Amino acid sequence: MSFFEDLMNNRDKQIMALSIVFFVLAFPIYFGLAAANADGGAGLNAVNMYEVTGEVTYIEIAAGDEFIADGDTLTIDNLHTDSIDDADDLNIVGVILTMSYTEAEDTNGFTCAAAPGNPAEDTITGMTMHGEYNETASGSNNGDSGGHTVESYWINESIVGEIVIMSKAEIISMVDADGAGLGAYTAEITVDANAGNAGAGCTRSDPGEDVVYKVELVVFEYDIRPFFDLEEL
Repeated sequence: MSFFEDLMNNRDKQIMALSIVFFVLAFPIYFGLAAANADGGAGLNAVNMYEVTGEVTYIEIAAGDEFIADGDTLTIDNLHTDSIDDADDLNIVGVILTMSYTEAEDTNGFTCAAAPGNPAEDTITGMTMHGEYNETASGSNNGDSGGHTVESYWINESIVGEIVIMSKAEIISMVDADGAGLGAYTAEITVDANAGNAGAGCTRSDPGEDVVYKVELVVFEYDIRPFFDLEEL
């Protein structure tokens, strides 16, 4: 006997099938009505359980490859959101300066081939500036190569990806930059180079560092949805 013939003649299976259909149809309707009630009817200021998610994208506003001499600072300026189409419609929540760098030590002397010594660590410091939001971070090439980032945010990114109990208005105030990301940006990269030690007849010098960099704005399109714990239903 086929499944369908059995279903037509078996009352228990008919009840089970109807129950499955009911739940398949009822659950989306229930969650839709519950979400509408929690999100719309209660208003932005009512406290509920919400899940905060969203999509992050990046807009590159500067990039380059520069040799920066020891003790010098490379200034990357003339960066502005006016150069971005429809920037006013974007939730710009941060800026990231990404750097990678390579040791540029030189050796000189007749014994360098046999006893060149070892390069010393150099310190590379990056800084981003946007209005009152300034951030600095340093990294080292460990005598070879390296890289690090400087990240600055003006929202509370700690609640992203979390389930929180608060009002939707509070959440929006934490994840919506409200235009704080618009305007001018500046970045700086400073190199503090150190020459390593070598054996007799060989000297080492370190004139600076080769640095590859890019500056990106962080755009966050947030999504705030009422959260329902299925285990409590």
